[in-house]
Amino acid sequence: MNFYAIDFGHTNYKIAFIENGKATLLRVNGYHDELIADELSLLTKETAYKKILCCSVLNENILNSLIRELPENIKNRLEFFNSKDCEKYISPAYKKNVNRLGVDRALNLVGASYQTKNDLIVIDAGTATTIDYLDSTKKHIGGIILPGKKIIDNAFFEILDFNFFEEDLSDDIFSKNTRSCIENGSILSAYGAINNVLEKMIVVKKSTPSIYVTGGNAQYVIDNCNYPIIHVESLLFDGLIVLGR
Repeated sequence: MNFYAIDFGHTNYKIAFIENGKATLLRVNGYHDELIADELSLLTKETAYKKILCCSVLNENILNSLIRELPENIKNRLEFFNSKDCEKYISPAYKKNVNRLGVDRALNLVGASYQTKNDLIVIDAGTATTIDYLDSTKKHIGGIILPGKKIIDNAFFEILDFNFFEEDLSDDIFSKNTRSCIENGSILSAYGAINNVLEKMIVVKKSTPSIYVTGGNAQYVIDNCNYPIIHVESLLFDGLIVLGR
């Protein structure tokens, strides 16, 4: 049984094709790159499918405006999941309002929980970087959210009185212009800090968890992490596959 899946993220949307329980990433686009309706219409003509599994962290009004543009035959096959739907597979730490836990974080944990029986940590390096701990009983202990590199860069860019991109970028700890100082510093702030978070989690839990990384900025994490790390690009979609069974 074949499916499509869509992850409506803050910055990009991702489309995967799910065949025999495995997800293949087909497209990653910004919302202004092209019309989602046109892209989905073209993709879904290529292969037979039963439904489209979806998750979204977008504002409801924005999401609804995107869905309105879709053809009826595609709209009727959309199936959305939220964090509460994940409670069948994990026990989220957010008890008062489970849907305040981003559905992307919850689905990542569900997907990772099927890859190991150990305690695990998921690092999702997107617009922000989320770090979540799930123990071997599938109890979500909690997590941390760090600003991603782009968030930090933009904060500086808004207060500078010159064009940030007029200066050349050099990869050097002894940076010699403002752009390089900021961008190299933002990498250390956004991704070097992950080591501190991991160390604290591991010390408190007295464990040796499996550590997974996913998301569009995963390479930054891989390049800066001091711990053994497993890169799984399809982790969120793996979670959607579990929920969509």
